[in-house]
Amino acid sequence: MSERFEKIPSSEQERILQAALEEFAKNGYRRASTNAIVKAAGIPKGTLFYYFGSKINLFLYLVDGAVADYVSFVRAEKSEPPIELFERLLHREQVKLHFASSHPLIFRFFSKVFLDIPEEISEELGSRFREYSAASADDLTVGLDLTRFQEGVNVQDAIKMIHMLLEGIFTCYSPRLREAAPDEFDALIHEISVECRRYFNMIQKGIYR
Repeated sequence: MSERFEKIPSSEQERILQAALEEFAKNGYRRASTNAIVKAAGIPKGTLFYYFGSKINLFLYLVDGAVADYVSFVRAEKSEPPIELFERLLHREQVKLHFASSHPLIFRFFSKVFLDIPEEISEELGSRFREYSAASADDLTVGLDLTRFQEGVNVQDAIKMIHMLLEGIFTCYSPRLREAAPDEFDALIHEISVECRRYFNMIQKGIYR
C-alpha cells in the first residue's frame, strides 16, 4: 500500500510524515487523530488512507522510518567503539542521547511507541525490534576485551544486567530529555554519563579481576 505514497513528490511525503510524526509523538497511537494529521498535512482524509490503507499501516511505516534513521545515525558514527565493556556501553548510550538531541521529534515518537504499544500490533512491533536488538547485541561483543572478567562470570549475563541498568537510567531521564532545549542537551548528556559511570564503578568490583 505504501508504494502509492512513495510515488508522490518527496516534498509532499515529508509534509505528511512530519504531520503524522508530530501527532503520534504528542498523543501516542491510541489517541492520535488521523483528522488532525490530514488537517496539518493539508490533504483530504481519503488521500491518507489511499496511501496507507489504515492508521496501523501509517504508524508502522513511521516506526520503520524512525528505526532506519536511527540505524543510519549510528552507522555514521566514525569512531571505533572502545574495547572495554563499560566504556563501549557508555559510548552507545551517548550516541543514543546525541540522536535524541539532533532528532527530538523522532525521539519523542519512540518514547510514545514504547509507552503506548497498541495490543493489536504488539507482535508486529516486537518482531521489528527483536531483529534490530539481535543485530545490535551481536555487534556489541565484536572486538570486546574479555580478559578483565573474573573467572566464572557469564559475559552475556553481565551485559544483560548492565543493559537493564542503562534502560532504567534512560527511562528516568526521558521526561527531561523530551523537554530539554537544544542548548541544554550537552549538560544533560554529561549528567547522565556521570551517573552511569558511578554505577559502573560499583558493578566493576563484582565482575572484574
